[in-house]
Amino acid sequence: MSFVCSICGERHDGLQAIAYVKPQHWLELSADEQARGKIDSDLCATPDGHFFVRAVLEVPIIDGPEPTLEFGPWTSLSEANFWRYVETFNDPDQSKIGDMFGWLSNELRGFPGSLSVSSKVQPRDNNQRPLIVVDPGDHPLALAQRQGVSFERALQIAHDYL
Repeated sequence: MSFVCSICGERHDGLQAIAYVKPQHWLELSADEQARGKIDSDLCATPDGHFFVRAVLEVPIIDGPEPTLEFGPWTSLSEANFWRYVETFNDPDQSKIGDMFGWLSNELRGFPGSLSVSSKVQPRDNNQRPLIVVDPGDHPLALAQRQGVSFERALQIAHDYL
């Protein structure tokens, strides 16, 4: 799918997923603390006892050629849930561990105040990153995830990352 963008006037081949390389908390650690922690493209454990997994957060697009605006943020997990997740990381039936509580661990541009929004983390099968479902409420991200956003709004958000 390609389209001419109403924001910049250029042709784009679909909306890119908006990925976050590290959780915000990791970025705030000193170099020494980071050296004592562990992080890769999917898992993060900090020396001060915080645990994170990389996930997918989808916002439906209600009137466009793409079905969703997709983010790739990090979410926190309790230590117990983190280790349950790690133990089943390569299990093709990982969804069997069930939903877990997490705090969104990146600020999503276009949704001010989204850092630390409470959510459900839903493991998925076949080695896919888990889904984040924002807890119901009146936060703009929760409303967008439930009600969707216009394609024009999705373009504006995506352009904030370019």
